[in-house]
Amino acid sequence: MRRVRVALELAVVLVVAASCGSSGSSPGAPSQSQALPAPQNFRIVLQRVLFTANEIQMSWSGTGSTFRLWAGTTSGGSDVLNVEVTGTSYTWEAPRTEALYYLRVFGVQGTSLSAPSNDQLAFTIDLRNVIDALFFRSGPMSDSAGSAALDTLAGVWPDGTRLAVLVSNDATTTSQANADIFVNDYASLLNGSVTATTSMTSDSFGDTWIVPGAGIRTILPDFDIGIRVLSGFCGAVNVIACTPYGPFPLGVNKSIVTMNASAGAISVAHELGHAYGLGHVHVNSSARPELNFLMNPALVSTQMTEPEKNAIAAAFAGGLKPGMRRSQALATGLVLPWAGQAATPGRLSISSGPRGPVRCRIVDSGR
Repeated sequence: MRRVRVALELAVVLVVAASCGSSGSSPGAPSQSQALPAPQNFRIVLQRVLFTANEIQMSWSGTGSTFRLWAGTTSGGSDVLNVEVTGTSYTWEAPRTEALYYLRVFGVQGTSLSAPSNDQLAFTIDLRNVIDALFFRSGPMSDSAGSAALDTLAGVWPDGTRLAVLVSNDATTTSQANADIFVNDYASLLNGSVTATTSMTSDSFGDTWIVPGAGIRTILPDFDIGIRVLSGFCGAVNVIACTPYGPFPLGVNKSIVTMNASAGAISVAHELGHAYGLGHVHVNSSARPELNFLMNPALVSTQMTEPEKNAIAAAFAGGLKPGMRRSQALATGLVLPWAGQAATPGRLSISSGPRGPVRCRIVDSGR
């Protein structure tokens, strides 16, 4: 009897030990059969660049009861964001500074965590660098290396300016349509303090310029901007268009957009940006359409994008005035300290002289 009892007790101990034994995994870690599938279709839906932050809207699909979203400065990192989310979308208010972030999402079910989604790369832009490039032609997103040391001046139209944009018939009504959108967008950003009208004209502006010179018989009136087609005027090979900066002290309070051919109408809004005193903005390597700036020298947009509009509105709200020095903008927080080299130019090569035209030249015919 005793041998039987001992055997029964030993059997009970073995059963209990088997049911309670550890496999070596951490508590709550899913086995292969229990693992949740990784979220799918993880993507950035929209990115908004504001003066104080970058808003990044994300979405995905998955079967977790909740989801965990990570953002890090390295792949697989969560040093910037680690948040649990109900639902399959999230808007992250990312820092305002320029950076590259790696985003991923996990499904969560109780204590179980799925494998991660694919990484999404998010490029953030600091609007202070955009303001610097647009109005002072300086900083990491500008054309000019070392221009911050020159304490450059902003050339913008003063409040109350009423411009006339005159489009030659050769430039076609497409040029006028693109000009209309640009001047109306700009006027709305400044609450109507700078406005413009556009009209077609039979004048080809063939012998017209903005300052007196040899062989020039017609001078544009102040606060007029002409748009013309004049092959060869802009000089270099494959030039699509060129335009002198307009507002004083960059220009002489008038300007003329010159296209090499009527097909250059696609560049009219970009060139009007120069006529309004705006410089080039080199955007980082993000392919997001919201960041394809009008003033990007690759001419990937035909009208102002939201980040540019936000930068212009923020600059004027922050006190930007005609002739403002970059040092003054730095003191008021509109731009950042900058002592580095300029961004590598994009697909267009740029050249300009003092008060001369900014030439936008196609150098990649495969785009």
